Order: sequence, then structure tokens, then C-alpha cells
Amino acid sequence: MDYNERWSREKHIEYRNLKRFGYSHKQLKEHFGEDIDYSGMYNKNANILPWLGFINEIKIDPLEIPYHRWEANSLFYKNQTDYFTEFETDNGVKYILFLMYYIINDTPTYNVLFSTKDQFEEYERELKKILLKGSITDEDREYLMSIFEKETNYNDIYNIMRRISFIVIDIYNKKIKGAMLSIGETNNKVKIDLYRSIIKDSFRHVKEEEVLDDRQNKYYFYRIE
Repeated sequence: MDYNERWSREKHIEYRNLKRFGYSHKQLKEHFGEDIDYSGMYNKNANILPWLGFINEIKIDPLEIPYHRWEANSLFYKNQTDYFTEFETDNGVKYILFLMYYIINDTPTYNVLFSTKDQFEEYERELKKILLKGSITDEDREYLMSIFEKETNYNDIYNIMRRISFIVIDIYNKKIKGAMLSIGETNNKVKIDLYRSIIKDSFRHVKEEEVLDDRQNKYYFYRIE
């Protein structure tokens, strides 16, 4: 994450702690004031396309595309694998779709994360800094995942969603068939609704379940039948 005079790493950690303790979006805005607009996690100008408010009503048809895939050993769990994919949209912007092995309430899942390639490279830079300490704490893990909460260019979002849908289906069928998928709740309501719509539209038979972990963070589980 790119920090600045208005939004420091310390302030971001405070934000994550308050969020974990149950602060609402309104309470966080009141607590941090205008400083939170400089965090990169909120759309200060509210210029999201109007139809995104009806995202749950839009049917997503997968669009088959070429993409690059690679695998890596999980940083958090021994003998497990994370799956990374990179793809590009018609306007030349590169994106990363990341299926991370992640255990929630003793349930193994693959947590679906999505970002621009620039955000992903920021994630990798911050990860390297944390690894220098020798271990990754729960706070570090939440901080790393928060990098993916930043806004995406919604003006091309429908085409992005169709590409993500195809890749999720392809990776699931080829690599993790039978596994549970998950997404984590964030204050970025639009992004969460996009994730939920993509997963539910990508599979013919899928059950969604809302759960809270031991820190009261909300997750959505997806069991595909």
C-alpha cells in the first residue's frame, strides 16, 4: 500500500483493528475523518457507474480468454498450494486473480482475491518486508489481504467479471475440484457484491453460507455441487 502524510501504516493498522472490533463504515469515517479518503480503499468522488448498484441483477456469462497461470507453496500452510493467474482486458490493463489456500473455522477453503497487477506487486513488496521478520502474524495476514480492498477501475468491470468467471471455473475444474471457495467481507461493498455475483453465476449448483471467524470477520463460503 502506498502511504502518505494523511494515511500512514500506523493509521492503517488502527483502521484494521477498529474494523475487527466491529466499527461500521460510518463509524470509521467519523473516526478518521477526511484522512480515510487518502487510504485508497474508498471512492472519494463516488464516480462508480450507476448500474453497479444493481449488480446482483446482472447475469455474468464467462468469456473464454488466454491467461497465464502459476502456482506457489502456501506461505501460511505447509504442503498446500496457492494459485495465481494474470490476464489482460481490451484496454491493456493487467489483473491478477489469486486463489489462496486459507483455513476459516477449521474449514479449508480457497479464498478468492482480485486486484490490478500494480496492487499485486505492492502486495509482494509488503510481503517481502514482513518475511524479513521471520514469521507472519494474523495482523500481518489481514494487512496483506487489505491491499486487495482498494478500488478497481469499474468502468470496464463487466468485461473483467466475465474474464474472472471463466478463470475461476477453469482453475476449479482443473486444480481444486471439490474444494470450498470463500471470499472475505470488506468495507468495499461493491467489490464484495461483484465477487459474490461472479461465483454464484459461474457454477450451476452452488450454495452460499455466511460465517464469522473467531475475530468476528465475515466470510462467504461457496460449496459447489
